[in-house]
Amino acid sequence: MTTDPLFTRLAPVLNVSDLAAERAFYEQLGLPVIYEGPEYPEFIAFGTATVHFGIQQASGPNDPPSVLTWQIAVSDVDAAADRCREAGLEFELERQAPAADWTYRRLLLRTPSGYRLALEGPTE
Repeated sequence: MTTDPLFTRLAPVLNVSDLAAERAFYEQLGLPVIYEGPEYPEFIAFGTATVHFGIQQASGPNDPPSVLTWQIAVSDVDAAADRCREAGLEFELERQAPAADWTYRRLLLRTPSGYRLALEGPTE
């Protein structure tokens, strides 16, 4: 993979129907809020060393499942499943085998605004 020094970070912003519920969902997953302020009162940013994204109140109705599958890589699918269970979040566990030497598992969840979230584990 080549890198372009002009582009330094992917930080998508999701338009959500319920800002408070969406915030609680990502906090239950363990993602910390890194920005929330009066400058942008309907925007919240989450971030770790490798994941940055924001959520903002949608200005009108949208259809999240048809526009986006939100995929976040995790180092341990079983630990992610435990965290979801502890937080009371419903999920499906799915095994993918796109090639003979490439198998991985992922958790599929729905966010409060209806986005499909895949927590994808490493190759097994």
